[in-house]
Amino acid sequence: MVCSKEDPAAISSDKQSFWMQSEPAKPKKETPSLLWGLDPSFLAFAKMYIKDILEMKESRQVQSMFMYKGRPVKQVDILGTVVYKRERENFYNYGGATSHQSTVGGLNLVEKLKKLKELEFQSVRMEIGDVIRVRGHIRVFREQREVVASIYYKVDDPVCDIQISRMLELPYIYRNIYDQPFQVPEQLKPESQEMNNLTFSSLVRQLSEKVKSFLMEGRVENFYQRELETMEPFISMASQPLCLDQENSSCGSTSKQVHHIFRDVLGLLQEKGVIFQKLPNSDKVYHVTDYKKELHEVTIGIIQADCKRQRYAEKGCHFLHILSGVRQVYSPHVTEAVMQRVLDALERNSDIISTMDKFYVAF
Repeated sequence: MVCSKEDPAAISSDKQSFWMQSEPAKPKKETPSLLWGLDPSFLAFAKMYIKDILEMKESRQVQSMFMYKGRPVKQVDILGTVVYKRERENFYNYGGATSHQSTVGGLNLVEKLKKLKELEFQSVRMEIGDVIRVRGHIRVFREQREVVASIYYKVDDPVCDIQISRMLELPYIYRNIYDQPFQVPEQLKPESQEMNNLTFSSLVRQLSEKVKSFLMEGRVENFYQRELETMEPFISMASQPLCLDQENSSCGSTSKQVHHIFRDVLGLLQEKGVIFQKLPNSDKVYHVTDYKKELHEVTIGIIQADCKRQRYAEKGCHFLHILSGVRQVYSPHVTEAVMQRVLDALERNSDIISTMDKFYVAF
């Protein structure tokens, strides 16, 4: 297998997948799942050796995700040689409802379709020894690791130009990307000088700004408190020795301190309308206001519907009227701060217009 470190692989055309037997690998420290989106290679098709695809461990955080040196890998790009194949007969289904033979350029449509299918079949039909390129996602099926192909095709490479190019490219990619440790963005790193002589309240304020920046820049839609409590940059900051104020002098152990700090951080962000809970008594999920599309759509719908009524046609809907409607339709726990943040975002996007102070219209 070209670029495979001498590992075997095989293609099965009926499933469009490659199957491979997994091998054990040493566990690596994983990047927290909330930070995956900050890794530019996360959503790319990773060009990798087959050996590394076989040895990667499944993520302990997210099912069907795999980790290479702490970096998440879901999709891969493989170039190799077919050494085994198993095929089934192609199945085609045609339907029509015409009473006459349609022709295009003197050629019967049915015959044209058959010729197109023959050409398509020839382009995807693989023989032993063919060089192929595959892009797809990794999965484990019946205890075998395979790459389910979203795209695959035969590579015309008579003088091995493409294979040699891949062999030269992979070491560079590994050296400069895959083998490099994931770097936490500077804005998420705690500034040690600012940590000296912190009180509980001041740490909550500083950490809330860090969390807010992370949620906004990562475009996080929802999360659990426990997820934030596992992220190294935040844990390091929340675990700093404190000059405890009287209100929080009973935090006790470091783990309790961390939990209490995150609880108050999320409470502060809720007060500012940055995050909210739809069902706080039964649901521990926090939603990020700016990226909760469902809430935005409900708000626009209420304004649009009411602006068609004569009473609101001229001035538009008042803020409190919109808030009342959202609480009835979406969640009774939406606060004024959350509602104002939603309206500001909709106005920035030109989805609504403010006619006067606290009045809004939508078209």
